[in-house]
Amino acid sequence: MGIDIRKQAIPVVPAAHYFCGGIKVDLEGQSNLSNLYAIGEVSCTGVHGANRLASVSLLEGLVWGIRAAENITETVPLDENSLFDNIAAWKDVETTEVVDPVLVLQDWLAIRTTMWNYAGIVRTKKRLTRAHADLGYLSHRIEQFYKESSLSKELLELRNGILSAIIIVRAALRNERSMGCHYRKD
Repeated sequence: MGIDIRKQAIPVVPAAHYFCGGIKVDLEGQSNLSNLYAIGEVSCTGVHGANRLASVSLLEGLVWGIRAAENITETVPLDENSLFDNIAAWKDVETTEVVDPVLVLQDWLAIRTTMWNYAGIVRTKKRLTRAHADLGYLSHRIEQFYKESSLSKELLELRNGILSAIIIVRAALRNERSMGCHYRKD
């Protein structure tokens, strides 16, 4: 990085390395929707508070994973005839337009910058509202890009990224109280 620690401070910034929150579940990983289970980082057990450490999420994933598997085998009937029958094979839309990597990179930059500046550590309604508007516009552009281009891993990841960003911002707008790593300045 070109840093001489004898002469310069090491730059330290907050970073997202795990997810706090998720789907509220019971002791078996069951959500309030029938047969929907959530385990590990996508779940919210409440056992370790609002801002758990990554090693704790490993523990939750292991314990709740076993509990959920046991509960599923005991309570959810298995119909082997219906497994994956309703999932249609993927059909790529007939298009010759190849995904432009510069557009993908720029859209990712816009998502990251918007999330960092407006939905980062310190949040306000004004910032989150601006993030929601900016991401909404970007989402429309990405959706057009998705429809016009050949399917690729990069394009699918970009589409999932914008959807995730919008969901995070909408949830943050609705949650007006500070808890864990969600801090509302207003």
